[in-house]
Amino acid sequence: MSAKPALDELFERRITYPDFGPQERLARLVGLDGQKVRLTKILSLLVNPAGLEAWARKHHVGADGLLNTVLRRPPLVVLAGDVGSGKTELAETIGDAVARQEKIGITLFPLSLSTRGQGRVGEMTQLLSAAFDHTVAEATKL
Repeated sequence: MSAKPALDELFERRITYPDFGPQERLARLVGLDGQKVRLTKILSLLVNPAGLEAWARKHHVGADGLLNTVLRRPPLVVLAGDVGSGKTELAETIGDAVARQEKIGITLFPLSLSTRGQGRVGEMTQLLSAAFDHTVAEATKL
């Protein structure tokens, strides 16, 4: 695998938020209200760290060490649960809540199943690295 895969080979599609479709789908996810609120807060911090910094300056002056620790955490959220528990639906719709709360546009790049590769040694790692490279390149355009 020597050629770098194209964007369309790595990702199924692009989902742009805010959008009423995902908003309605998120509202239909019942029994996950606590998880939706918590995930929205966590993702909001990841996409808008300036909001946390402003909040800390206003309410917790002198908490620079703690603030630094929170802001240095890896920008990663892992959803776990049984098959059919709503992980994919939550992952594909929560961006709308974050976009509305932070008043920004967000684009989700869901990975294509082909990004798993065909089982050759190192293939999945190369495909995922290429996916991250494409995502970072898209983010830096902003």
